[in-house]
Amino acid sequence: MNERYTYARFWRCALQVNPVGYNSAYRGSEHGMSETDYNEALAAKCLELDIKVIGLADHGSVDRVDALRNVLTPHGIIVFPGFEIASTEKIHMVCLFPEGTTKDQLNRYLGSLQLTDPEEKVRPSRLGCIQLAEMIKDLGGFWYAAHATQASGILFQKSVHTWQRSDLVKAAQIPGSIDDLPSEYKNIVLNTDPNWKRERPIAVINARDVAKPADLDDASATCWIKMTKPNFDAFKVAFLDPESRIRLNCQKHELTAGEIVSMTISGGYLDGVKIAFSRHLNTVIGGRGTGKSTLLECLRYVLNIPPKGKQAQKLQLEIIKENLGKASGRIEVEVVSSSQHGKPYRVSRRYGEMPIVRDESECGHPNRWFTGQHI
Repeated sequence: MNERYTYARFWRCALQVNPVGYNSAYRGSEHGMSETDYNEALAAKCLELDIKVIGLADHGSVDRVDALRNVLTPHGIIVFPGFEIASTEKIHMVCLFPEGTTKDQLNRYLGSLQLTDPEEKVRPSRLGCIQLAEMIKDLGGFWYAAHATQASGILFQKSVHTWQRSDLVKAAQIPGSIDDLPSEYKNIVLNTDPNWKRERPIAVINARDVAKPADLDDASATCWIKMTKPNFDAFKVAFLDPESRIRLNCQKHELTAGEIVSMTISGGYLDGVKIAFSRHLNTVIGGRGTGKSTLLECLRYVLNIPPKGKQAQKLQLEIIKENLGKASGRIEVEVVSSSQHGKPYRVSRRYGEMPIVRDESECGHPNRWFTGQHI
């Protein structure tokens, strides 16, 4: 799949997906699918729900990683392979690794973590949670505290000193919203409980053991993580700024903001330039005379929003005439209108003419949709 990654956006992530045998091994029931059917159905469900990132987290095993990864990856779904283990304190840990990590590498990682009785459903380690966290970090992985509020979770186990290690304990899984947590857990997660105070608040995610494709329909199975191009490095960076980059499924979507999506210039000094803008901060960098001011004045011109001040307006007209007038140039921008609740429009303007706004059903003047905007 050929995708362009030009700006940061929220990607839907399911970070606790299990392979075909989990349902019978841990839930005592059969879903009736072969491994091939299960993997194909999981891929179809991911595409249906627009899930871009999958974390594979079978309990102490990676035997089925490749079979599932080989089905998901051709559909453009990013797979972080890994496993779920337990520390000596019985804290459950989902450990994920870069998308290119092989099954052999994962098996070596498992072998280094001093896991004990393989008959246990989640193989416990002889090592404590902090020791394991340090090892996972050294191996280039990322872990989060699974089932944080349940019997196998870091909060239920009242592991205060572990929780307070902001450098190693960066994320915890909760079943729904923070507001729905019991008050004692809510205050801890919000970092307002003085006895559990962390240097930095923890990132909370929604994830759950996915044992069959339909489990992904549950809101608690996925969360949203902001990245430009979804990959493991960007994934880890997002947890350094969870307030702006990690979103629970239950959290309200952002209000629609006005947005300049792209701009195309035909004719003149910037002939052939096409720019896809970020929804957030954009910077224009270049030496003197490379067209930075021309670019900005083209934006003003196509939207018919003159700069403030007579001198600035005179300068704009000179720039536009010099760069578009001699070649009968044309500018087109694709925009999203906040006043029209996110409706997209195309605004075009040829030198010497007024701008035209078009959507699927009508056209008009930009001031009708973008009143009061100033670039």
